[in-house]
Amino acid sequence: MKKLFTLAVCCLVVLAGCGGNEGGSSDGVLRVGVGGDISQLDPATADDSITANILNQTYEGLYTLDTDGNAVPNLATEDAKVSEDGLTYTVTLKDGIKWSDGQDLKAEDFVYAWKRAAAIGNANAYYSQFITENIKGAVESGKIEDMTEFGAVAKDDKTIEITLKKRTPYFQALLTNTVFYPLRKDFVEADGADYKSSKWSSNPEAPVLSAFKFSSINIKDEVVLAKNESYYDADKVKLSGVSFKVMPDMDSETNAFKTGDLDFATSVNRETALQGDLKENVYVIDPFVCNYFMLVNAGNENDGSSDALKALKDPEIRKAISMGIDRAAILQILGYGDLAYELHGLIPKGIPGASKDFREEADETNKLAVTDVEAAKKIMESKGYSASKMLKVAYSYNDNQMHKDVAQSMQASLKNIYIDLELTPTEKEAFFDDRDKGKFELARHAMTADFIDPMAYLSMYYNDPGSAKAGNTADDKKYEELVDKANALDGDDRINALHEAEKYLIQEQNYIIPLFGYSEPYLLNPSVKGITSSPEGHYRLHNAYFE
Repeated sequence: MKKLFTLAVCCLVVLAGCGGNEGGSSDGVLRVGVGGDISQLDPATADDSITANILNQTYEGLYTLDTDGNAVPNLATEDAKVSEDGLTYTVTLKDGIKWSDGQDLKAEDFVYAWKRAAAIGNANAYYSQFITENIKGAVESGKIEDMTEFGAVAKDDKTIEITLKKRTPYFQALLTNTVFYPLRKDFVEADGADYKSSKWSSNPEAPVLSAFKFSSINIKDEVVLAKNESYYDADKVKLSGVSFKVMPDMDSETNAFKTGDLDFATSVNRETALQGDLKENVYVIDPFVCNYFMLVNAGNENDGSSDALKALKDPEIRKAISMGIDRAAILQILGYGDLAYELHGLIPKGIPGASKDFREEADETNKLAVTDVEAAKKIMESKGYSASKMLKVAYSYNDNQMHKDVAQSMQASLKNIYIDLELTPTEKEAFFDDRDKGKFELARHAMTADFIDPMAYLSMYYNDPGSAKAGNTADDKKYEELVDKANALDGDDRINALHEAEKYLIQEQNYIIPLFGYSEPYLLNPSVKGITSSPEGHYRLHNAYFE
């Protein structure tokens, strides 16, 4: 279900100071460096954070996320009216919302966009699964015209009625995703174009409805935005435009910021940014919902003669591995300082809980994964292992310096509990392919959130057909029952039940071994103010300005 987003800015709190870039755009254009290719600027098909952050400046949805990660009305007038059984949502649009070409936004623009995304299908529109899995009558890779029983209906120009397949308490959080942004049929299908095509998205004349509209589009080099005078809050937009410059080399982007060619650098050399004068320009991303953990192959039935895979079926062995890892040592080697923290559960900081942050309220009473070398040694000794008879297990990761540092730190600490961790780095694409197919013993993993709710993480290990990939939870009916029980509840009762599901997944079964949560540093011109963002990493430049 989850596709990894590249890291992006989240809740931003600038450190005081005026080092580094003190210049600024004389024409009111904010110059932003992005660390990779921009994909087609189509809300239905966007599945990376770079593209999503550009779309976040040009499109808007019914709901948006506030800085605490709560889904709040945006183009909707208020919270949706929800039926007693939780299956029907009625949403009313605000008055006066217009597309950049002056046409009124209509409820049908949302319904059309959602049908289109479903029809494109999960293979090409990754997040269309949020539609096909939840909205009644949505058919993956079906034709728009055949979806006559589609559960989202425009009752009139201002009202959308949505009927769900199943009760989904976090549905409003899902509605913040780009796949739920509206689109105009007349533009997408202009001149007889196929509705599945995204060619229209490279046209700077494409109608949008947020603070900025497209001025020029070259997704391999630079995308330039201009202020949208038709935006309903245009009088609050102070920037004249935004330039997104593709700069995949971190050192080049860092240097461009130092020389004053960028105002906002979102992919920079960590060591350079955190040292010397540039520290005065670093943004602390807090919270940023990114975790880093070890995935355990506890469910691969094709284990052949592998002693490791047989051993990993034992939950006590899995627990020993978790307790044997020195998380503090990993953080020290990585050198992130305050930008990283030991993670004691699957869900990182930044997800709202019952009364406070989900991770923090869990850790106050029960840290699900902790380091305890002596307890780990006793478990391993009870299984027949010792300094002269060690358990050899392979750890897979894609080969870059950060992952190598983590792997070597774990290799050193696990020797103390009689585990010989064999490091097996591979090329990135080959690694992801093997991991998805369950071809590993232990493997590195990391996740950001596609929507801000504990289920963004817990659903990854619910009814997943790749049991090795999911840590055997596909065969664990108890876990599925715990998740189902939680999602039949509301409010604090639901959150508390999700805590129990996470406890079972992490502490009782140790299918997943949490390591740390972290953020990447970004660099911002100290004269730039007013950037806002939310925990999943989508920043908003609507109220940004040069001081």
